[in-house]
Amino acid sequence: METTFLAGPGAPRVLAVSARDGRAAADAAGRLADRLAGDPSLDPDDVALTLVRGRERFAVRHAVTGTTGAELADALRESAARPRREAPVPALVLDLGDGSALPGTPALPQVAEASAVGATIPSAGARPLAVRAAAELYGTASWLAAHGVRPDTVVGRGPGDAAAAAVRGDLSLPDALRAAATGADVPQPAAPENSQDPETETAVLVVRVGDGADGPGVLGLDPLDPASYARLFAALWEHGFDVDCTLGRGGSRVRLPGYPFRRSGSVTAAAPAPGLRPLTPHEQRWLFHDLVRSGSAAEHALCASAVLPGAAPGAPAADAALTALLDRHPNLRTVFTRDGGRWFARESRRPVTAHVLAPAPGAEPEALVRAAAVDETFAAADVPLIRCVLAPADEGRAVALAVYAPVAGGSSADELLAEWAEFAGTPLRPAAGAGAKTA
Repeated sequence: METTFLAGPGAPRVLAVSARDGRAAADAAGRLADRLAGDPSLDPDDVALTLVRGRERFAVRHAVTGTTGAELADALRESAARPRREAPVPALVLDLGDGSALPGTPALPQVAEASAVGATIPSAGARPLAVRAAAELYGTASWLAAHGVRPDTVVGRGPGDAAAAAVRGDLSLPDALRAAATGADVPQPAAPENSQDPETETAVLVVRVGDGADGPGVLGLDPLDPASYARLFAALWEHGFDVDCTLGRGGSRVRLPGYPFRRSGSVTAAAPAPGLRPLTPHEQRWLFHDLVRSGSAAEHALCASAVLPGAAPGAPAADAALTALLDRHPNLRTVFTRDGGRWFARESRRPVTAHVLAPAPGAEPEALVRAAAVDETFAAADVPLIRCVLAPADEGRAVALAVYAPVAGGSSADELLAEWAEFAGTPLRPAAGAGAKTA
């Protein structure tokens, strides 16, 4: 359980349910409402955790917010009365704004860590308010990422532009904060290429950090308001994103109503959309295990780490090496996706980018990158099944490469990392005791 202002007794909870079709989703919401109303002793935190950790995610969804079981039961009944259907998951943009709407500091551990880095930025000629805003925005974005908010791109203005560059991995956090201090230009996100690929022709949903106001195609987040986080995560869940609706609160698993299975009257399943293929038995076994058992996939991630001595590749070079690795091993472009309430696999042509971590004083760099590479789940819809993480080290840069075991083919994590280093133009020196292993 996280110790944040989101875990207070008066902070709203989020309950999230899903099913294969609209009728089953409404039934699931109604049955959960009855369970809450019939047992006032149920802790909403326990219910939220059970829904997140113990249930498979389907495409048709309901999510509600409330502070008590009675409030949540009423909200579930109201939600069940509104018809829902499966819709494509939109592209997600995180807009950090310019920091002007932050009258205070969000009480999140990632914000505290980023602010500590900001305190090390030389003050001569600096703009302390811009540095503080950039650190707070970066920390807020990092907390969102740790709880499943994985945008396709991150943008901002002023201090938010510098923070966005660090979140994207275009700059290290210290470099981004120095840019905020001086007003220097920072790398900008690549413009989307014109393409007829249907994968790129999707709706866009913007999460805007600021005053928390929603609008057409926009979900607002007030970083100082616990209710704003709850509303945001409920909305993202209903849009198809597998976010952590516990908001980092603790809890224990409890017995809840099961999935409302229905006879369809037909044994013939609809054909999947073009470009999709059925899961292999290996993929199906581990994906469903990870979805239902814990919502995690770390135990089925192969991970290798190393130290790159001398000048380490920057984010563009790291990304180019990752693209070359995927071109050599097309199976690593596999992602899992949902269609008609069922899971399929497809080949994704979206770029996969490396993530560059900020320095963490006192942390061992190889351990840091390994943990970051495997901690976020691979068991989710439309998530890349390979991940590359870099962090500064005393003699260069530490790097970790993680891949979800069901799509690794015959390659080990050590072999894939060596190939990535070859493409990046950097010699590879394995860290002491490191190597491919099931994380």
